[in-house]
Amino acid sequence: MAKRKNKTETRLGLIHLGFAVVISVIIMSLPNSHVVTTFRNITLDGAAAVYAPIQWLENFVVLQSRYNELEQSYIKNKIELNRLRTLDQENERLRKALGFTKIEDISVTPANVLSNSYSEILTSVFVDQGKNKGVNLLDAVVDAEGNLVGKVVAVSDENALIQLLSDKNFKVSIRITQSRNTGILENTITEGFVIKDIPKNFSIISGDSIVTSGYSDLFPEHIFVGRVASISPLIEDYIKSVQVDIATDFNSLEEVFILRKND
Repeated sequence: MAKRKNKTETRLGLIHLGFAVVISVIIMSLPNSHVVTTFRNITLDGAAAVYAPIQWLENFVVLQSRYNELEQSYIKNKIELNRLRTLDQENERLRKALGFTKIEDISVTPANVLSNSYSEILTSVFVDQGKNKGVNLLDAVVDAEGNLVGKVVAVSDENALIQLLSDKNFKVSIRITQSRNTGILENTITEGFVIKDIPKNFSIISGDSIVTSGYSDLFPEHIFVGRVASISPLIEDYIKSVQVDIATDFNSLEEVFILRKND
């Protein structure tokens, strides 16, 4: 992005220089007289009028480029903040013993939501970024707050289809940060978002934070998913059902951010 900005600024600079040289040559080649002086003044005023929109365009291009850089930095910082919040709840000795690693290096591609689909086959959104922007199949997707949205399930040169976390066939490996328990989160018809296969003797309380576990190659570790809403035993004595309040508001998605792993 920095190279593209430098090229744009260089081109605009060359246009300014060429324009100034032409005007200077014309003015310097004319003899001195009242008429010529008046003409020179008019020419300079005209040059200023022409230069003003050029300067505005230059400022707009530079500001747009800087905005895109800040937008990417914001999303990365959000994910890093979630990681740090998780680390605060961990024991330093256990963290070293288990060999926890830092969040992997990622790039962020912002994308506008063009349409959504809530069919029986797939709950998804269609966005305006694709292979031309480096988007790949199965890339993870978050919202503006760094909360998990879903993953890319189809991609063309210009667009991508994102399967939402709320889709009934979507499953993700998660970690409950306080207890360090892991499980699989899915959206069920009867209970909503539920973590299954959690042993009954595991310590879990309402309000515990839930993040991606990092066990899957698709999702970086520590992406915020939601919080424990309630815990209720199932019929089996050794299993409890954990209901989850998801952080992402799927009804108000206008822009998402696609996470691309750097090689």
